[in-house]
This record gives sequence, structure tokens and C-alpha cells, in this order.
Amino acid sequence: MKSLTHLSLTLLCCLIVSASANAGCGEMQAQCIVFEQGETTPVSCSISVCANTSDFDTYWTLSNGSEISHHINANQSTVKVNGQTGFALPAAILQDELSCYSAPGMSSIYCAKDTLL
Repeated sequence: MKSLTHLSLTLLCCLIVSASANAGCGEMQAQCIVFEQGETTPVSCSISVCANTSDFDTYWTLSNGSEISHHINANQSTVKVNGQTGFALPAAILQDELSCYSAPGMSSIYCAKDTLL
């Protein structure tokens, strides 16, 4: 019985270690683009990406005060743009491998190129 308990504890420890070993974060400074009322404005931004085997999170902080978050897991994808429920623009309509976000009723579109670290 003791060997079974030791085996269970060893397996549990391995699972805990292996789950955390498959995770990581990165941050980069980038040039974001804001499309608003027919104008294109470059804005410096910080983009953080964290991922593990089951979740992917990206956070954008733009120098103009705007914030974007995108959480993806096996069950859902959630986007927030300046605190509002938002959406990612489909890659099929974008050029230059941009990642873009907006929110319903919002006149601004926020984009960055090559956001995967």
C-alpha cells in the first residue's frame, strides 16, 4: 500500500512539474497602428504574450491609453478592447500579417504586425 501511495505522489508531482514546464511568457515593444475616422496613426505599444498547453493570452498596452486583451482556450475566445467586449478581425481580410481588434460600435481598429513572440 505504501508503494502505491509513493507512486501516486510521484505521478502527481510529475504532472505538476510537466504542466508548468510547458508554459511561458514574452513581452515586446512594438509599433501599433490605430485606424480611426479614416486616419491611420502609428502608436507605440507593449505586447505581452503568455501561453501554456491549454491557454493563450495576449495583452496590448498602447501609449495612447488603449488596452486590448485576448484569451483563448479550448472552449472559448474572449477579447476585450478598452474594457468592452471586442473581436479579432479575420486574418483573411487583413494584409501584411496584421493582428487587429475592435469592438461593436467602436470607431477605432487597433492593429499590430507580427504579434507572436
